[in-house]
Amino acid sequence: MKPDLDLEYEVEAARQFALDRYDVLDTGEETCFDHITQAVKAALDVPMAAISFMDGTRMWFKSKIGFEASEMPRNAAFCDLTICQNGAMIIEDATQDARFENNPSVIGEPFLRSYIGVPLTTPDGHNIGTLCALDVVPRQFRHPKTELIEQLAELVMYELELRQQAHNDALTGALTRSGFSVKVQNAISLYDRQKTRSTLILFNIDQYMMTIDRSDDPSSGKLLRVIIQSLIKRLRPTDWVGRIGGSQFAILLTGMAGREAVEVTEEFLELIDGIKSGAMFDLKLSEITADIGICDDWIKQANAEAYGPDRYVCGRSGSDPDERRNLPC
Repeated sequence: MKPDLDLEYEVEAARQFALDRYDVLDTGEETCFDHITQAVKAALDVPMAAISFMDGTRMWFKSKIGFEASEMPRNAAFCDLTICQNGAMIIEDATQDARFENNPSVIGEPFLRSYIGVPLTTPDGHNIGTLCALDVVPRQFRHPKTELIEQLAELVMYELELRQQAHNDALTGALTRSGFSVKVQNAISLYDRQKTRSTLILFNIDQYMMTIDRSDDPSSGKLLRVIIQSLIKRLRPTDWVGRIGGSQFAILLTGMAGREAVEVTEEFLELIDGIKSGAMFDLKLSEITADIGICDDWIKQANAEAYGPDRYVCGRSGSDPDERRNLPC
């Protein structure tokens, strides 16, 4: 690739990754988002309004009013240009705009003429979608209408951020059980559709051993956070760490199984050794199988499958690195 194309690819990849963090794509209708599109329609007196997200080559609608399509090609969407700027994009008459005069939605159904769209911007600056309003007649959108739709766009992002925060454990930064279940369900669906193999690593940390026989020492929480955060940083963007409950955690290795998954597990053990936490934990691996329907099925399967010695002591003088080589190949 040429340097400018490399940069464009990196920017788009970062934007797509930011979108994927919210787990909103291909989800069902939700009242909270429908209320926002209804507010846009009423306030701007337009026949159509939508909350859309740019996913690869498509624009997918989370909420919509005035049309039936659930998605459309990204290269035919007005919103694809909206996400390239920081403020509202306004089209007063698409037939008089060289960028859109030959657009399929302008020269054919629904014969769009006017548009206003505001980017949905993440806290780290990525435009992942839009809140927009459309009409079949030329019109102007002026202040305070533009200010209102910008405020409602911020409300969309506020709702998404609240959900993401609720899906993360406050102490460790790992996904909560419900948040982790969403990721696991995606892996199960991927296996059902494409037979893509994934692996679950289940481990239960004995925090008592981390605090020199003082289980109420607050440093146990600090060490736990260091362990999980170090692990999160070491994994791929497609892998996930979840706090299943208490001191039980799980790692989802998406699209990875067999010897490769074992090697990642061994790297995990070496990472914990390096932290010298003195943590004791049980560890088990479980590859996805055809009879797994939901996350809990997989966790139960992992608990039932023990490979070799399942208890390890990390970062202590009595630990033996050779003990852990009994992991499955």
